Amino acid sequence: MGPREARDDYLRERKEDASFETLRTIRKGVNLFVEWCEEKDIHNLNEIGGRQLNKFKNWCKETSDNNTVSLNGILGILRRFLVYCVRIEAVASGTPDKTPIPNVPEDEEVSDEKPTDEEVEATLEYLETYERASRRHVEYRLMEEIGCRVGAIRAIDIKDVDLEERAIRFRHRPENDHPDEKGTPLKNQTDGQRHGNIPTDLAELIGDYLDNPDRHDVTDRFGRKPLLTTRHGRPSTDTIRRDLYKVTRPCVHANNCPHDRDIDSCDAVKNAYASECPSSHSPHPLRRYSIESQIDAGVPKDRLTSRVDVSIPVLNRHYDTRSEERKRKHRLKIFEKLFDGYGDPEETLDMDHVPDNLFNEDEMIDPQVLSRLQSNDADSATGPASDGARGSEGTETVDTGDKSDETPEETDVVQRSIDEVWRGPTAVFGPGTAAASATAALGSRTAGRLHNELEAMTPGESGVTPPSAERAAKGVAGYALFVAMLAVNFALLGIVPA
Repeated sequence: MGPREARDDYLRERKEDASFETLRTIRKGVNLFVEWCEEKDIHNLNEIGGRQLNKFKNWCKETSDNNTVSLNGILGILRRFLVYCVRIEAVASGTPDKTPIPNVPEDEEVSDEKPTDEEVEATLEYLETYERASRRHVEYRLMEEIGCRVGAIRAIDIKDVDLEERAIRFRHRPENDHPDEKGTPLKNQTDGQRHGNIPTDLAELIGDYLDNPDRHDVTDRFGRKPLLTTRHGRPSTDTIRRDLYKVTRPCVHANNCPHDRDIDSCDAVKNAYASECPSSHSPHPLRRYSIESQIDAGVPKDRLTSRVDVSIPVLNRHYDTRSEERKRKHRLKIFEKLFDGYGDPEETLDMDHVPDNLFNEDEMIDPQVLSRLQSNDADSATGPASDGARGSEGTETVDTGDKSDETPEETDVVQRSIDEVWRGPTAVFGPGTAAASATAALGSRTAGRLHNELEAMTPGESGVTPPSAERAAKGVAGYALFVAMLAVNFALLGIVPA
């Protein structure tokens, strides 16, 4: 069997289980092998052995700028293709194992490229000033704020955005009824579906973009209304990548060149060559910047994993790049609040009143809960008032800057500050509680008295005679007093409305 025929059969089979992007990556890798075979006049896959595979690896290194990571991916695709060829008896059974896959150095395995804080701020300032509420503005803010992939941003429909609740739903919609066209799949398919919270300013920006007269109000080829649009419909992932390359050039957002190039004569000034600027970058470095910033800010990884659709092991291995010194300083901030001797004694929390949910499932301190404990809100008897977000059904919640995907139900448990323990009718100690305690004590004595009265009123085996009218009246009065005491108790404790 020839290389082209085997490739076509393999791609037809993989189309059944691979996503659109995965299939495109496979096609590129196998096409390189087919191109090499034709260049070497190999027309039958039976001629492929270990020697030929090693020559192909060297050819890839010599004819392209593939680094070890890219070469590893190409040869991994080739090996899986050869496994398929063994199954259809196109190559010898041991051929896939002879594929020379290189070892990737740990420090080269994943690129740590990301923009600096200054570069991100400069880009955002430029967009806010000169391209306010444009498609590129929304694209950049979504990636910078949430840290989602390009495919996830592209997949957002207008109906997936709830500006009132400040939430975005990410949905896997591969459009399987259109096999020759790319729908809007998520990388991890249905496992990648999630709801993401967004801050007020981003919700307002999206609202302004939807009202922007320059926005194209279009329907895509699948009959859906995309959030991000071009005049032709939904933008492709390549279009969004090009947008990022264009706007991250220093000559655009800062009007200078850190590479000492003449801006007027530099080829990268032209939009078509924006990716050739050494300082411009694709979406992934911005995604890395966002994820690392959220980790550094203390967002718990068990919540961040669903927000950015990455597993905790991957977060630990590839995104938690904090130095040991930065981690030490982050721990010190927590120790200063929890233990004497690490900071200002007046700022140290009383451990007797630290809630159980301060520690997460990994028995680690949850910095988001800790930050809430540090607030001293006594403006409301039922909970701290806030200028922050309102949850569903008008429930007020504290705006802590938390970027994790919490629901109002999840956050409600941890909204109370330590100050609430001491103030208001639901406080542990306070005037209201003292009155309630006294009432409870009186009520318990009344209950005992009532018990004795009722026992005396009830005939036993000894045949006690029914009580007199006076004793019956005393029993009824005692029972009424007991019920009244219970009602006062419940009202003071806030169990029922006063």
